[in-house]
Amino acid sequence: MSLISSDDITVWFILGLISNVMTTLVPMAIPVSIFFSTIFSLSRMSGDSEYIALRAAGLHKFHILRPYLIIAVVVAIVVYLFNQQLVPNAHKMVRKKIKIISSASIIQGLKSGQFFTRLPNTTIFPTEMNENTKEFKDIFLHIFDNKNNVDKVIVAKSGKILHKKDESTGIESFKLLLRDGNIVNESQVSNDIEKILFKEYLLPITEKRFSYKTSMKEIMMNQQELESFIDGGLKAAEKKGFDKKDYINANYEYWNRLNTPIICVLLTFVGFGLGVSSNRGKSKGASGQAIMILIGYYFVYFALVSIARDGKLPFYIAMLIPLSFLLFLGIKKYRAMDWQS
Repeated sequence: MSLISSDDITVWFILGLISNVMTTLVPMAIPVSIFFSTIFSLSRMSGDSEYIALRAAGLHKFHILRPYLIIAVVVAIVVYLFNQQLVPNAHKMVRKKIKIISSASIIQGLKSGQFFTRLPNTTIFPTEMNENTKEFKDIFLHIFDNKNNVDKVIVAKSGKILHKKDESTGIESFKLLLRDGNIVNESQVSNDIEKILFKEYLLPITEKRFSYKTSMKEIMMNQQELESFIDGGLKAAEKKGFDKKDYINANYEYWNRLNTPIICVLLTFVGFGLGVSSNRGKSKGASGQAIMILIGYYFVYFALVSIARDGKLPFYIAMLIPLSFLLFLGIKKYRAMDWQS
């Protein structure tokens, strides 16, 4: 939170990060939302006897189902396209922005009246500091030199922070321009003490390299990149710096992107039967049934995916089995509607 609330990170940056995270969650949210919206819609129609009126007017149940399926297919196509380009790009942006946050300024947290200990073996305490001009008064520093086993204590009446973060070279430097002070060096080996007085002293604190570049993951690959990665084979992936686990994850991601749109259609089909039967006979409580169906589906789905990750089952088979379960359930609910209507 201290990094996010820093001057380096703007409100628009945070809003953009939230937007990217929400985009990555869309493919997971849409199948569930279309399932429950179908159940709610049909439940209202059935409860208000609108469904009975439509059937009494001579409308076949498939004619009532058809607009739901058309919408489900349209949504499935959108989700498929969404999964191939926008979602991978959103994953890239999330990773990059997290990298930017983690690469926030090394002087972040340096404030008046507070000990600054973010840097190893270094403690800085400015009594007063202007956060805009970076000028300070009465500063205390303790630095331990590991290489020479020397404790360095510096006290100065005033000074200024010289901070530079070069985006082009990826180098960030932090120096202190100190005025009217003294330096006390104490050797941990010989116990010798040296004191130096100065009018002005430029003290280099640290310099580091930073990078906003993120490592490529399967969830960050668009359709073309993912297919090319898989078609190249494991050996080609290993030459690019990936391992067997990355290659397996890429295969899972490929089939999962195909699986999600199909779920949208099948859950709409199942939801149609649940919604109509929710207010009739012993089939009340469609929401509870819907939750149990989702739990059952994802339990079987992730169990089979886990087996597929071990190489004991093709990924498409692992996804086809739970999809077949939804199709069977949808057909059963659809056929059972004849006696209820």
